[in-house]
Amino acid sequence: MPGHHVGRRLQLSLPIMAPNTTEHGDSSPAGDKSEIRSVADLVERLQKVAIPTTELWFRGHGAESWDLQPSVYRSFEHAKNESAMLARFRQEAAAAGQPFAFDQWGWVIYAQHHGIPTRLLDWSLSPLVALYFASLSEKLKNGEDSGEDGTFYILRPTDLNKEAGASDEGHPRLLNEADNVLIDYLPGRANSNPSKPRAVIGPMLFDRVRFQHGTFTVGQPRVDGTIELERSSSIESFTVPHESKVEILDELRVLQFNEVSIFKDVDRVASRISREYGRKPL
Repeated sequence: MPGHHVGRRLQLSLPIMAPNTTEHGDSSPAGDKSEIRSVADLVERLQKVAIPTTELWFRGHGAESWDLQPSVYRSFEHAKNESAMLARFRQEAAAAGQPFAFDQWGWVIYAQHHGIPTRLLDWSLSPLVALYFASLSEKLKNGEDSGEDGTFYILRPTDLNKEAGASDEGHPRLLNEADNVLIDYLPGRANSNPSKPRAVIGPMLFDRVRFQHGTFTVGQPRVDGTIELERSSSIESFTVPHESKVEILDELRVLQFNEVSIFKDVDRVASRISREYGRKPL
């Protein structure tokens, strides 16, 4: 994927490039919890790390308490029934008349696209997509705002793959069941000696993957069911303070960046129109 040098006119919707892990310069070290309080803060952070040598991927969590874990590993029952869920999804999606002929990874991506918990963790080439999700507020079961800060993650995918033992300069591999390197990451494979997480790319088969500039990390669970992404030196994180979330979403809206930009479905369009025309005049 081509990268672009980030100068004063940062193109936020395009892939951002970063220095090698041994050349961070002024960039924040892994684990640093510096804050992003505005789009301008985001630009400033990216300008410190973005030079055309290594691609960056981004992810946003609306609540800092969320683990950096694929959805299937957030529940013991889901992890235990991963293969069964995928088999049932394939059966019923076919019964619903879906005309797709996917390989095994294609079905995993398709299932994730429709909300089935999988071992894929979404990342984006767009920092604005990640900032949008990091600025959403987590709702409690009673519907109230949890008040939690968000987290904005930056991943250097080639460095993550080198940590996993990649011998091809760490370039993200295409999810394909014929790939012998990725075959052990498929659901249902033995994981008595699990490999470290890898950064991968998938065919852009679905609108949401295309609209969100989507990429993935994939991993096998350890014996205790966890995947140690957050401990990787290839990842940096920044806090998005709860009190800054509304302002950030307003700034993104000024840039015409909202849920419609990301999801592009009719329900989101209707929701945005209803919300905009329901505002009281200033």
